[in-house]
Amino acid sequence: MDQYSAPGIAGKFADFAINLKYEDLAPEVVAAAKNGVLDFIGVTLVGSKEESSTIMRAACAAADQRGKATLLGTRATASLTAAALANGYASHALDYDDVQPLVGTHLSGAMLAALLPLAESLHLSGKALINAYVAGFEVGGRLGAVRRWGYHLRDHGVHPTGFVCHFAAFAAAGRLLELDALQMRRGFGIVAGSASGLMRSFGTMCKGQNAGNAAQNALFAAQLAKGGFTGPEEVFDGEANVFTLHGGETDPEELFRDLGSSYLITDNTFKGFACAGWRNPIMESMIAIASDHKLKPADVAKIDLNICHQVSGLPNYTQPKTGLEAKFSAQYAAAVAFADKGGSVSQFSNQRVPDPVLIELGQKVSLETDPSLELNQIRATVRTTDGREFSHFIEIPKGNPRNPFSWNDLEKKFRSNAREVLGARSVNKLVASIRDLDGVADVAELTRLCRPGR
Repeated sequence: MDQYSAPGIAGKFADFAINLKYEDLAPEVVAAAKNGVLDFIGVTLVGSKEESSTIMRAACAAADQRGKATLLGTRATASLTAAALANGYASHALDYDDVQPLVGTHLSGAMLAALLPLAESLHLSGKALINAYVAGFEVGGRLGAVRRWGYHLRDHGVHPTGFVCHFAAFAAAGRLLELDALQMRRGFGIVAGSASGLMRSFGTMCKGQNAGNAAQNALFAAQLAKGGFTGPEEVFDGEANVFTLHGGETDPEELFRDLGSSYLITDNTFKGFACAGWRNPIMESMIAIASDHKLKPADVAKIDLNICHQVSGLPNYTQPKTGLEAKFSAQYAAAVAFADKGGSVSQFSNQRVPDPVLIELGQKVSLETDPSLELNQIRATVRTTDGREFSHFIEIPKGNPRNPFSWNDLEKKFRSNAREVLGARSVNKLVASIRDLDGVADVAELTRLCRPGR
């Protein structure tokens, strides 16, 4: 903390972001950043195929056709800010992107959607991209985690991704644009005026917009600050600051503890299934029970799910009608995982949801909050029609930093997603480029690989 001695919270974060150098980053931090880039590009490529992403790109094109920033998964280009919006949206369209459970956000989608157009247009290196990504991740992660501010926002109807990610993406973009300390402080104030997002957007096309808006607004704020635009320089301190605005609190000592010596990006969590966070361990438990005991949907009399209290108040569609609603349905997640023994994009399509077998199985699922369970722990019990009972406890879900995906695990997920858009040769080149991201001289070489062939 002493190393970042600028006054105020915004000043300290500005000082940190400005002074962070790639050479400061330990190998595990660089590796974590590469994991995040790999996952982001994969989920954005497959997310670009969604109807909602197509609508978003069309709206961006109608509003602004200038620029040469790549719209990932297409051969189209757009202005920097329009690309940030479209790519940020696509990254979160399927709710398949990484998550930070202690913060309640999806940081990478907003940050990398803002960073890639900048790095592409300025022909910056992979090292510069990694450095800015880590800087923004640290700012956003700490803001969302302090006094559980992300969860406080959520409990007051504000989607943390739509709010906190504005500051993370701005810090990242500001670092890439080499803003000075005053510009960084002003930029935090500029972007604060745009920070928003509704929990009520869950299950609709609007949820992905929370990540896209954060990317677009952050990039625009960084460009404004670079040009000399002014804004409030201390939005995290004093009267009516961004914490107290929503009835929250902060703690500077907690906020800056070990800043620059430990990095939150190494605690990032990745999803194995294409649905909202706490449904992932439900699917993991259902697949385990169905596979281990060779059970079929017809064998099931009842499914009991014990969930932790932290997720009990989140939106949940007990009888989803669309693929988007199904991503936020514990009942559907349990049913489709049990029946299909999988949970990829196709399991959450509009075509899969109306299956009568899944509807009937979902009606046999009951939820009960267990105060003894920690965040995202799941205890599942299946009772069969012939009186047998099978239970499975998920203590640490797969993808959690304490039970992490390896590079090979993430590469498998990436290839499955990327092949929906790109040919095998491009997929292979992309994997190699991201694995060697710190050796990439020009990020434009990377984004070109994200365009499908004619």
